[in-house]
This record gives sequence, structure tokens and C-alpha cells, in this order.
Amino acid sequence: MNAVSLKAICAASVFYGVLLTLMPEGKEKRIASMCVTAALTLMLLGLCRSLGWESYAVSLAEAASASETIASDAETQRRELNRLVIERACEEYIMDKAAELSLHIHSVSVSARWSREEVWVPERVKIALAADGDGRERLSSLIEAELGIPERMQEWNLEGTEG
Repeated sequence: MNAVSLKAICAASVFYGVLLTLMPEGKEKRIASMCVTAALTLMLLGLCRSLGWESYAVSLAEAASASETIASDAETQRRELNRLVIERACEEYIMDKAAELSLHIHSVSVSARWSREEVWVPERVKIALAADGDGRERLSSLIEAELGIPERMQEWNLEGTEG
């Protein structure tokens, strides 16, 4: 909108408001009120005509596109955050179970995949053991039973070496 035209309409509205307040009641005031209303309406219509409707439509389309992009990015970030939360929860579960089985673990890394049910599912685990212990087979079974990660998707390393 043109700021000058908008200021002119506001000034005219104030002036007409004061003028109508000072006029005595009667037929003349009603006629003046109709004239003021018509004049302000014409001023507003003139201002609307001067708007660039083409640029408004383009701006509106750009805003809608930007909104869709932001919503899509937010959904992607939310999905990735959910993946990280699930992976960390699985890693904590494995560390807790290893401690219960007296296994000393250096690190655990769980990878999740996006399933057809549209949820993150733990898919693979890498475990670095400080020392091989009796509880390794039991922990492997628990990981498969509780987290659904089959033994073939479990990678066990002894003190950080490949194995």
C-alpha cells in the first residue's frame, strides 16, 4: 500500500469525524454523513485500484511455497531427531544389559532405518568390548529378542579392533 495515500485517508477520516461531531443533528448531518461515507469509500477504492495485484499474487504464491518448504524441512528434522532418540535409547539399553551381565563395553553404536510402518526401527549395532566375556552370547540374544536386531546385524569388536 502507498503510505502517503493511507495517511491521507486517515487524516480525512479524522477531519470528517470532527466535522460530523460539530454539526447539529438533523437532515443536514445525515446528508453530510452519507457524503463523508461515499468520499472515504471512493478514496479506499482508489487506493485498492493502485495496488499491484499481480505482484500481490506472486508474493502470495512465494509465501505459500516458502511455507511448504519450511513445513517439509521441519518434518525432516523431526524425523531425524526421532531417529537419534531411538538410537540413543537402544544404545543405553545395551549398555545397561551389558553391565547387568558384567560385560565391559567401550562403545555401542545403533543404526536405525525408516520402516514401511513409518517408524524408526533399530537395524544394526556395533559393539566394542573391553574384554570378551561369558555374557556376550546372552547379550546378543537379548539384543535380538528385545530390539529386533538379528545376530547377523550385530558387529562385535574386541577392544576396538575389527572382529
